[in-house]
Amino acid sequence: MKIPWRSSKRWSQRKPAMSFFKELLSIKTFRENKAELNVGKQRVLQVQAVAAHEASQRALLKFQDYAYQQEHSLYADLCTRIVKLSAIEEVQLTVVFLRDQEQAHQKEVTHAEREKQAQTQRLADLRVVHKDATKAKEKFVELAQVYADEKSKEFERKEDAELEEVAELRRDRTEWDESHEEVA
Repeated sequence: MKIPWRSSKRWSQRKPAMSFFKELLSIKTFRENKAELNVGKQRVLQVQAVAAHEASQRALLKFQDYAYQQEHSLYADLCTRIVKLSAIEEVQLTVVFLRDQEQAHQKEVTHAEREKQAQTQRLADLRVVHKDATKAKEKFVELAQVYADEKSKEFERKEDAELEEVAELRRDRTEWDESHEEVA
């Protein structure tokens, strides 16, 4: 498929090739910088997710210690006196409530673990994007350097050809002048 605006002579004459390389290099650099910035932002989010996971684990352990002590205290209190059935049922309801709270803490830990894994995976994905952007830029820089080297060699060849042409013209002129002097 031919893109008309790219194939016209006027378009190609308006900007020299090196300015296109500079523009493309600035685009590649922009993409690399953007990818690097995204990696940095994601690293912060991943660190926050790890911290949240660790905090939820600490909260679960702390609550488990509290629940164990509370349950132990409640049952110990029942064993020290004569109690009615309603007191036993009240202790059982309190223990069930403590178990429910423990499950809620466990759900928070599970949610925080999933979030940590998701943020870690996102960070890994963004690192790949950054690595690809860096490789693309490096490859482009190499290609631009090869192009610049070829253009430089081409310029030198043209310059050498022009110098040889001028030298040949001088030689021809000198020979012509010498041949006309001999005739005269």
